Amino acid sequence: MADIPKTRMVVAEEEASRLRNFVRQAELMNGRIAGARVTRREDGAALAGLLAHESIGPRIYTMPNPINAETMTGFIEDHLLQRARGDGILFASFNAEGEATAYFDVELWPQWSVAKFGGAVKAERQGRGFGGACGLAAVEWCFDQLGVERICETTAHDNDRSIRLLSRLGFVQMGEVISTRPDGSTRPSLYWEMSREDWRSARNLKRTG
Repeated sequence: MADIPKTRMVVAEEEASRLRNFVRQAELMNGRIAGARVTRREDGAALAGLLAHESIGPRIYTMPNPINAETMTGFIEDHLLQRARGDGILFASFNAEGEATAYFDVELWPQWSVAKFGGAVKAERQGRGFGGACGLAAVEWCFDQLGVERICETTAHDNDRSIRLLSRLGFVQMGEVISTRPDGSTRPSLYWEMSREDWRSARNLKRTG
């Protein structure tokens, strides 16, 4: 992983413990994406079905290679360990047929009250506003439910869709970082941040505007 977050303001240990415990106990990503829940080991094949599409998983630098039921089961198991430590959690939503329609990967630095989320939606749902709704849902979960002080994000230079989404949500670009893939290779990434205070201020302006 890149040397992130850039903004590091130490919080009281009581607050760091609260954040860890919240992650350990969370089961549902309550909010805009109905039914999103913590992934289970048996979700490996469904998650692979979502992420194996050439326009999704292969473009996400945190994904294992190749993407299949076995590697995604390992990906889920790693996130279950993160959840047990209280520094990460993986959610997914499913349709009536049991297919994964979206996933949300949240990384947490409790000592600084900073979170980072990643995610993707089923290829057939892209370009219909569903991705934007999922991004908004992730921001709301991190700020309104988990209660972190700041969210940081990274994007590839050529990922126009993610760049537009982060800009629309209110993230501010703060230079570049070097991101490391699971295989050890690296890529330059744009780096973004947004504080909870700025998020709430922007939301209040929309309500009164």
